[in-house]
Amino acid sequence: MRVYWDAVCLSHNPPHEILSGKLVPYYESPDRVRKVKQALEENGTFQILPAEDDWPQIREHILAVHSHDYLEYLETIYDEWVAIGGDKSAVFPETFRHSQLQNVFNRDIKTMSPFAKAGDAEHKGNYTFDMSCPITSDTYRAAIASVKVALCAARALLGGDRDPSSGIFALARPPGHHAQQALCGGYCFFNNAAIAARYLLQQGGARRVAILDIDYHHGNGTQQIFYTDPSVVYISLHAKGDYPYFTGAADEHGSGDGAGFNHNFPLPTGSTTDDVYCDALQKATDVGRSHNDVDFLVVSLGADTYSGDPICEFLLTQRCYPRIGGIIASLHIPTLFVMEG
Repeated sequence: MRVYWDAVCLSHNPPHEILSGKLVPYYESPDRVRKVKQALEENGTFQILPAEDDWPQIREHILAVHSHDYLEYLETIYDEWVAIGGDKSAVFPETFRHSQLQNVFNRDIKTMSPFAKAGDAEHKGNYTFDMSCPITSDTYRAAIASVKVALCAARALLGGDRDPSSGIFALARPPGHHAQQALCGGYCFFNNAAIAARYLLQQGGARRVAILDIDYHHGNGTQQIFYTDPSVVYISLHAKGDYPYFTGAADEHGSGDGAGFNHNFPLPTGSTTDDVYCDALQKATDVGRSHNDVDFLVVSLGADTYSGDPICEFLLTQRCYPRIGGIIASLHIPTLFVMEG
């Protein structure tokens, strides 16, 4: 299997985050990628390749998923934060936009006031929904590199590496599936899997792309981006009632033209064993098969379903993961794996 990565992805390294009201070391550490890469190299069956730099239109690929003001925010906010006296370690929001904090005379955020522009550091709470996305001086370029990794892997898939028994792996970081059109959260800034799916649709002439999200947490960002879009089937297995808490219910099926193309499989914490998980995954892949015009599969690959993960309440053992791989391979669809949590 070909594996794409970029050392620039390691540069995003905030000193801390706020979790359960505590200031703690940043969980989404660069060591995750280092250890995964080392394990793949030691395995000997993976071809580790650097992501190519020939992406002059990378902003356009990002804008196919994210809004222009959000892209501008991520690009400029650190310098503006420091310029107004913010701590140089990272940008942290002090307030978050809420429906009850709107100007009653004009609720459109883009025209609400002359201060509500994307780049204004005072309005950093417009573009994030939690405290796990501190933005350092290196965050933007690391997030761009992460997108580049996903796009290089997608391009390789289009270039002929379509063997359903192998697939292509994008060892991307920061992860992406919590990033919405104009919101970061859950360690995610740009939605790599969504950008790759859009690329496969636009550049590969695909009729439809399926995204199978097997991260422990629901991919609220991917769901939001494609909720009204019938060109992408989104299927997620995740912990019921866990982060991000407000999304991922089984009755969220999509809306408008996208009705019937969103499928959630929330699983109970504390009792999801290998068998329970694989049974649910089999049902999820059966749903995927029912959409028989899917040309490519993007797997949002989260390894945080393992029982030893510090923020996981599933009971999955290491023996479960070859079973998961076998079930996914049984779909016989050219597959791009994108690293998540």
